[in-house]
Amino acid sequence: MRMIKVKTDKPSNTAPGQEAWSGNPVGLFWEQSLVWGILCVKTLTDLGVPFHLLGADDIRTGCLERYRVLLVPGGWASHKVRVLGDAGRTRIASFIEQGGSYIGFCGGAGLALSSPPSLGLVPLERMPLTRRLPSASGTIQIRGNEHHPAWRNLPPDIPVSVWWPSQFGSSQCPGSTCVASYWKTGADFQVADIPVKEVIAGNFRWQDLEQAYGINLDPERILGHPAILEVRSGRGLLILSYPHLETPGDTWGNRLLFNMLRYLDSEAAMALPSSAPPPPPCFDAPPGRAAARALEAAWRDAANLVAFGEQNLLWNRRGSWLLNWRRGIRGLEYGFLEVALRCALDHLPAGPGGDAPYDPWVAPARKIEVEVRKFCSMARELLEEEKPAARNGQLSKLGKVNRRVDDLRARLFGTRMNHGGMCAQIFDDLDTLLLHLLRMNRP
Repeated sequence: MRMIKVKTDKPSNTAPGQEAWSGNPVGLFWEQSLVWGILCVKTLTDLGVPFHLLGADDIRTGCLERYRVLLVPGGWASHKVRVLGDAGRTRIASFIEQGGSYIGFCGGAGLALSSPPSLGLVPLERMPLTRRLPSASGTIQIRGNEHHPAWRNLPPDIPVSVWWPSQFGSSQCPGSTCVASYWKTGADFQVADIPVKEVIAGNFRWQDLEQAYGINLDPERILGHPAILEVRSGRGLLILSYPHLETPGDTWGNRLLFNMLRYLDSEAAMALPSSAPPPPPCFDAPPGRAAARALEAAWRDAANLVAFGEQNLLWNRRGSWLLNWRRGIRGLEYGFLEVALRCALDHLPAGPGGDAPYDPWVAPARKIEVEVRKFCSMARELLEEEKPAARNGQLSKLGKVNRRVDDLRARLFGTRMNHGGMCAQIFDDLDTLLLHLLRMNRP
């Protein structure tokens, strides 16, 4: 399998003495994860953990009967609920009830909670927005439950990454155990677009900043709260983690992920199978030249949009897969579009074949090319309009600005935080295409 190219400045996530995986392939629910799914694929591959990519259709038609562990990456829970539907929710709930294990990161953790939008798999709610820290990102230390089997051979505190997590409303429900709590912020931790270390160095008051931004910003709101919970349900087991333990280069987070997967595989009911064939690729042959050209053109448009934002000081690079954007700008969506298209190019054959009489990849690739070109043109216009307010720190993603900005935002992203509009359509199409490409590239 060709490796997904996600660069990192952090040390390797494989540590001396780490045991080789001896368990079963993990079922990885791909849909509505996009870059979060890409990161999971990258890190599981690096850790040597075998996995099969599962779509919503696979889950609805009963594929979970062939797995012991289901991993759900990050991404908006509302979009995952939409694609799974009632049938998918029933299948996942039955899988857990009968002894299957579930692990979810961030949006994948929230998907299991009882607060809508969710699948209602456990009687735990999200913390209300008025009480939680809504815009936290970067490195944070978590303190683990050293008696938990997943914490074997780990120090008491480890650094992990969070990327705009929600929070658990409580750690108390029947069968629940706190695996780790937030302990202290790391050097690159920030809230909204404010680095915490600069607030400390400048002796600024969080109360003043919260008044200016209109949201909770003080990191004390998250410290001491549960970061990772285990919940037993029926014969099954769930581990819900708001930290993204799959973040590439997070040595300790990746080791904890490996431990958790091994623990969940061993805890799954023995009646579940020990192996299963992966779902087959959708197409019999890889993309030809015409499809490759369309995807390359789409990536070039997205890369040019990212470069435009950098040149206009609307964001900078936080890593190879993430932007650091000014408050009020949709930097996550713009950056993820470029990364997802880059991943698609990385998984094309080394030398794409010729243009066959019928190449089933051409139509979806050209559809994405047209959608991305229009999206990037409108997005550049929106950024030009947003730029003055963003530089003054007076822009919010959902607030009213003027008729032109409001109209462009609605068409590009809808009217909610969880991307809608043209962005949702492009991400849906990319999601499907990447699933087919990744399956084609797996052994």
